[in-house]
Amino acid sequence: MLSLAAVAALSAGKCTKHVVDSERQFAGGDLEAPGVLEEFLSARSRVTPYYKHLIFLSVGDTRDHRRQSKDPALRTISSEFLFNLLANLRALNLGYHGILTTPALCKSLQEERCEFSCAWSTLWHNHPGLARWGLVPGDMFLIWQQQWRYVSAALERGYDVIRADTDVYFAESPYAVLNGPYFKDAAMVVQQDFGGPLGERPSCTRRKDERDDCGVHRGTALLNCGLVYVRSGPGGGAYHALIDQQLMRDTVSALSVPLPDRSKPRDKWLVVAGDKHPTFYAAGTHKCTLAGMLRPVCKKQYKERAKAAHLVQYVAPPPDPTSIGPSVARAERIALAPDWLFGRGCLTHVRSPRVLLEKATPGRAARPARLASTETECLVPPTEYGLTMAAPGPAEHMLVATHAHPPARRRLATRHFVYSMALKRKRSFRSFAWDLADKRPRANYSQGKCWDRSSKGILFGHTFFANTNTKYVLCAMPETDSPACACCAGLNPFQSSKIEMETTEGRPLINRNQLKAMAGCGDYQMFWDRR
Repeated sequence: MLSLAAVAALSAGKCTKHVVDSERQFAGGDLEAPGVLEEFLSARSRVTPYYKHLIFLSVGDTRDHRRQSKDPALRTISSEFLFNLLANLRALNLGYHGILTTPALCKSLQEERCEFSCAWSTLWHNHPGLARWGLVPGDMFLIWQQQWRYVSAALERGYDVIRADTDVYFAESPYAVLNGPYFKDAAMVVQQDFGGPLGERPSCTRRKDERDDCGVHRGTALLNCGLVYVRSGPGGGAYHALIDQQLMRDTVSALSVPLPDRSKPRDKWLVVAGDKHPTFYAAGTHKCTLAGMLRPVCKKQYKERAKAAHLVQYVAPPPDPTSIGPSVARAERIALAPDWLFGRGCLTHVRSPRVLLEKATPGRAARPARLASTETECLVPPTEYGLTMAAPGPAEHMLVATHAHPPARRRLATRHFVYSMALKRKRSFRSFAWDLADKRPRANYSQGKCWDRSSKGILFGHTFFANTNTKYVLCAMPETDSPACACCAGLNPFQSSKIEMETTEGRPLINRNQLKAMAGCGDYQMFWDRR
């Protein structure tokens, strides 16, 4: 049942139609209790005659014992990321989400946020290994494990699931791409890790006798479950063994099958050209199409996105040893998303953004007339339903989802990195005007002033930028903690001696190779702050 405070909020009209859908309210409950999981999935999904969609999120207790000695701001940062993502999803009309959390946070979401979409779980709360592993009920690491049990359960019940970290921002709805020609045959689309010891991003170099096939990928292909889309396949498919990132990688490798007709060994990935299929169906399925004809901005978008190849793998469940006669499983297709769809950003703080803009391109910042309109106007998120703030600067309309959380890290260097990067992500969201959960009025700035509003900036790189002319986006940080517009400009490669990079704490960074790596986030180890 809803708490008394939640009922009072509904009765008083505090929760508007855009905040809560009365037909899809879920009062909360333990997903291990009989019937609760089915009710949770039914209430929080979007069901049509053709599909059942669910966006699955999770957030743990941000007063985690691992954070007690960290920056006090980190004790609530997971919740803040969640609130921001929920506002982001609502702006895109993607309100069909479910949240796995704690009973206390679920109650707070209902009473303070009118968010009737959360549940909790007592799974493994009495496991004898919790004390040995340093875990407690409600711990974010325990909830991280619990979530995969329920993602798998949703797939078994016929739901298609997006599993997303909360420190993610969607610049547009991913469904137009996921259900379009580009990925309609993929049973699973997942973010990819590359860079450093993982090898280079996939690239396609066709020979004259080749039309679509770009050959076999020579590097390592690692899945990053920060962003995953899984379709519920016939009979469950090969994807219901999902548990966690490393196990997901191991499972995909174990279930991979060869394709003799294309000379693909069992454990190798195929490279697919970025221009093999159109991104969207021709007419009526996306804001970027009009009467079957592409608008100019879409032509540019398609041209840029076609530069990024992606990888595919084929997997099949192992034969059933108990079956009589031959058992032939249908191979299913896994796609590692191109950078523009589920890409990863890398960030660093810089001093004097206007001065840096001038140094990088002499005369550019000194004379605002030389700047493009998108670089001088202070942009705020659109108010129209179905639209949200685009990616910053020249990356506008190019990036669908951005996940600014680097992948695996060296065991020796884990002490402070995740927490420092979390603050940097929070500040970047505010600089890009992606802090949609903050409803305070945004400041207005005249042309030219936005670059002088603060002595600090954010330099944003992205894995997709390795394929484009723009290698960095520079944004001026807001002067205060209040929400502000986005003041961003694209930068091409420039001399590293012209930039003053800093850690989250404001200490100088002297590793100048860091700037070169940011042009495509080529080495994920270089973007963790060191104290």
